[in-house]
Amino acid sequence: MRPVLISRLGWSLPGITILLSSFIHLVSGDARDFPFFISEADYPGIQRWVFTLGFTLNGMVLMYYSWILFTANRERARWYWMHISLMFGIWVGANLCVLSFMDMYDHIEIHVAAALNIFYFGLGWCVVTHIALKNASPTGKKIRYFSVCTAATGLFGLVYSINLGLQKYPEFVDGDWDMAKMQPYIDWAAPMEYLLAFSFIATLYSFETELNGDEEE
Repeated sequence: MRPVLISRLGWSLPGITILLSSFIHLVSGDARDFPFFISEADYPGIQRWVFTLGFTLNGMVLMYYSWILFTANRERARWYWMHISLMFGIWVGANLCVLSFMDMYDHIEIHVAAALNIFYFGLGWCVVTHIALKNASPTGKKIRYFSVCTAATGLFGLVYSINLGLQKYPEFVDGDWDMAKMQPYIDWAAPMEYLLAFSFIATLYSFETELNGDEEE
């Protein structure tokens, strides 16, 4: 049960953290506008406690989860891809821990760097692990075919929307945004970020089948 428990913590913790911190941020009246980025919920108050504790614990769980996936599958997977998967998973978990403490209001440069590492290496982790699991369960494969595509769509939409805003307001390239001016672009970018995050969660959920011995023969 232990590997499965870690797996369930790996995909449930980020979902609970995102939904709860965003909900508290919205209903408390602290949200500057709607929709808003996930990290905007890392705002002084109860939502900051939820955000920081949730993502710190999740980052540590993901690092351990990547090791569990590696040890459970290295004998029957493409070993070189599994080694890359392990490194990506640890890197994503470590950056999630950094992001949980470096909020976007006081540490924007570090926060953005950690977020980009999570987005790009997170997607890479999903893809590499899927490739590595050559004898993966049919259920897990089907979930990942969908979730990896939606994650890529979310990442593209997020980056494209922000780039459009930065083209219009090049003075914000260094990170000192006027959020009100950028809001028309955040209206598109924020939902794409949520799509990306929950696509990652769906992919993490799909990995649970690889710990249950539900492989194709």
